Amino acid sequence: MKYSLIVFALLLVLIGCGTNANNSAAPHLSATANPNAATTYDMLAWMTMRPEMSATHHMAGTANPLYTRVTSSRFFWTKTANGYPWDIQLYDKNYIYLWVTELNWQDPHTFKAFNSPTLGKFNLPFAPRFAKAGYPGSSVKTSDSTYEIHSDCNTFVTKNLGHVINEVWGPYQETLGGQLPANLQTLVISYRYTCDATYSNCANKEEFHLAQPYGLVKWQHQSLGTGGTYNPPDNVTVFNQVVSGQVSPVTTCF
Repeated sequence: MKYSLIVFALLLVLIGCGTNANNSAAPHLSATANPNAATTYDMLAWMTMRPEMSATHHMAGTANPLYTRVTSSRFFWTKTANGYPWDIQLYDKNYIYLWVTELNWQDPHTFKAFNSPTLGKFNLPFAPRFAKAGYPGSSVKTSDSTYEIHSDCNTFVTKNLGHVINEVWGPYQETLGGQLPANLQTLVISYRYTCDATYSNCANKEEFHLAQPYGLVKWQHQSLGTGGTYNPPDNVTVFNQVVSGQVSPVTTCF
């Protein structure tokens, strides 16, 4: 009986310490106790500010502000009070899709947009619309990362990001300061791109930290270093202030 208790205790320690072990894609955060792997999350609700807040408020923090606007098929993260630039994501009942991001912050006619000859603008699923919790939880892979770099509405060159893998991690507890509560529950989307054909050795990783009712509360980028581990973040933005004001996105080309 005594031996059984010791083995049981060791198993608990191993389970508690092994969540993110040896996984370079894992966010370096403390996991919420006793996560329920059966729980699903409406990722549209987690990625966007709650409607009653976003009607009159937006997020601000260490860099640009972030204004949220949701329509029946897409949502906008607008990054200045001018109505541009923006990140624009598409959604349906199955997925949230990466679509548009800025090119020149001063010119809304320039942008980058995922668009494939076979799948159109739905070629890069970012996360399932209803994602599973876990370390990681839901995972989406794509080999068709074709995108356009637009110098104006109709002039563009075509590129691709190689193989891409997106994973939903969490829930976690984060303390991000500002007006956000301590130990805020977050989900993290790990967006890894320029991967090889086995979805390994991904040269870039972005993390999108999401919390209700705010939407995006932190973003960061990391580059793959030696030994298969990621270097410390080279770009981090925290959105930890709730500020009055809203803006209508300026979309000249779409």
